[in-house]
This record gives sequence, C-alpha cells and structure tokens, in this order.
Amino acid sequence: MEVDLFIKKVPSVVKKLITREAFDNRRSINQETIALLEEALIQRAEASGHSRKKLEALLERYAGSPEATASEAGSGAIKAFSRPSRG
Repeated sequence: MEVDLFIKKVPSVVKKLITREAFDNRRSINQETIALLEEALIQRAEASGHSRKKLEALLERYAGSPEATASEAGSGAIKAFSRPSRG
C-alpha cells in the first residue's frame, strides 16, 4: 500500500543535493527521495545484521500492529514503511 509522506523544513542544501541526484538519475525529486530512503533503510538493516527478508518481515509485522494502525491517519509512509507520528 502506498501512502503520502510530506517532509517539512528540509535544509536547502539537502534539497539541492536530492534535486541534482534526481536529474542525474532521470527521476523526479519524489522518486529520487523514495529511492534514497529505501537505500538508507536497507544499508542500515545490513549494518545491524538484518537481511532484507528479515527487514521486510519486521516492517510487515509493524505495519499490522495496533500502533501502526492508530498512527496511519496522522503520519506518512513509504510503500509499506509506516512510522508513528510524533505528536
């Protein structure tokens, strides 16, 4: 399931770097941002010893949890990646 994610107050230098990467990779800024976030999540999981399958299983369990379900109305996510809102 895909949902919207809005990121506020991104430092201008970060936006410029994402814009440059998007241009170089022939993607929209949105597509590039999703790709960068997915790559970062995979790298973080690999660094902590999780395999991609373990990470996907973990995210699927979280997506079905009551905490994730309650937060869906007020927070964004990338594909199946859900995260509770912070207030």
